Amino acid sequence: MLRCSPASSLGLLSLTAVLSLAGCQAPLPTVDAPPPKMEQTFQQVPVGDSPENMLDWPGTYQAVLPQRAISVQLRDDRTAVVRERSLDTTGEPVNFTYQGPFRFDPAGGSLITLSESPEAQPAYRFFVGENWLEMRDRFSGAPLPQAQHYRLKKTSLPPQ
Repeated sequence: MLRCSPASSLGLLSLTAVLSLAGCQAPLPTVDAPPPKMEQTFQQVPVGDSPENMLDWPGTYQAVLPQRAISVQLRDDRTAVVRERSLDTTGEPVNFTYQGPFRFDPAGGSLITLSESPEAQPAYRFFVGENWLEMRDRFSGAPLPQAQHYRLKKTSLPPQ
């Protein structure tokens, strides 16, 4: 007959308890198990700083450009009024007025386009700076030759 001391009986009992608890754990995943699916959610983040939301662009801008005087009023509701006065070939004054919508360059640039609709040919294009506008080529938006002569300064804020 095999005799066990109380200390060895206690050790044997502890070993049995540990082994039985170890058997209760979930089996380890095998190599063939697919990886757990992780869900990613993306949040629409507002566009960062752009001239549209950074500059104080509403107001009236004026300048005497080569061969004409011009006044541009940009309104908060994205409409503009442009008044030009020039001389025709006989020296008589000619007045031209544009009144209609404008839009900022969709790429977030500093260009605004004044045209009746996105499909219509632009009437004007301007580069928007802090308290100034610069007239640009109305089709490409490129700077005009001697661009410094086509800069309009802000002369007043929009009416409240």
